[in-house]
Amino acid sequence: RHMYNEMKEIWPQNDKWYSYTYSQILNYLNNISKKHNFTKETTILNAGSGGNSYNIPGIHYHVDIAESKLIDIPNSYFGNIEDLPFADYMFDACICVGSVINYCDVMLAVEEMGRVLKKKGLLILDYDQSYNYEFLGTSHFGKTADIIETFNSGYIDKTWIFSPKYISSILKRQNFSILDIQYYHLLSSLGYRIFHNEDKASFFAKYDKIIKHIPVLNKLSCNVILCAQKN
Repeated sequence: RHMYNEMKEIWPQNDKWYSYTYSQILNYLNNISKKHNFTKETTILNAGSGGNSYNIPGIHYHVDIAESKLIDIPNSYFGNIEDLPFADYMFDACICVGSVINYCDVMLAVEEMGRVLKKKGLLILDYDQSYNYEFLGTSHFGKTADIIETFNSGYIDKTWIFSPKYISSILKRQNFSILDIQYYHLLSSLGYRIFHNEDKASFFAKYDKIIKHIPVLNKLSCNVILCAQKN
């Protein structure tokens, strides 16, 4: 909370790593909203939004632990996504991106987001995974769930990482079916392992469009973003 309250920008555009991450999230959300016909009447829970609606049409409700990011934002609520202040079956869609879930008890958070979604509602979830080039040869690689120490916009940060199999099992337990999944920051995660510098590592992000067509290699990424539907 303190870290995000202090940050001037959640997605600093002068940071190549985060600007690429933001572009991937934005493109994915745009594609999903078009594919599933979001309109200005679509009710959307933006879980851990930082005050950002990502230019997605709909009536957005924002929840975040960093109250400074919600100033003057309509329908905004200060709080934790593990305990949402909304009624059951309230939303058509839930957006939880920017690796928000990596700061949470993932089981509680997915259960809560599932509770407030309508039947057939969509959950767009983005997270940092453990099958990551950065962790090859370390105890973190492939772990179901583990805590790592990393950097975030100049801050020393600790977050969870998860395996895709673990996230999939939690979604299934909460009665979700995964409709679509995308991996990004592929070779750039290897670049970060080599250089320990996000700016230098981001140079390799341009090769994502090539690596994503190579089996096995296209699953080793820093980030995973998916769309799941509540059954």
